[in-house]
Amino acid sequence: MKLEELVAPCPKCGSKDKIAHRRMLDNHRSHAEMDTVKCENCGYIFFVNENMDPDEKKQLLNELNKIYG
Repeated sequence: MKLEELVAPCPKCGSKDKIAHRRMLDNHRSHAEMDTVKCENCGYIFFVNENMDPDEKKQLLNELNKIYG
């Protein structure tokens, strides 16, 4: 995700506050990769990791849209 995208306002609500979710890669929680970035207010999803399995990405988007949609 580019810095310009990270500081950009949400197209849905205009807020600049975002939450970054990370996916842990090992049991010791020392290695992680960016999973999603979403708006703190309305839940608009800015970024989903492209290296994710398509089924995992679909499931994550469905869960997030149920909670924040």
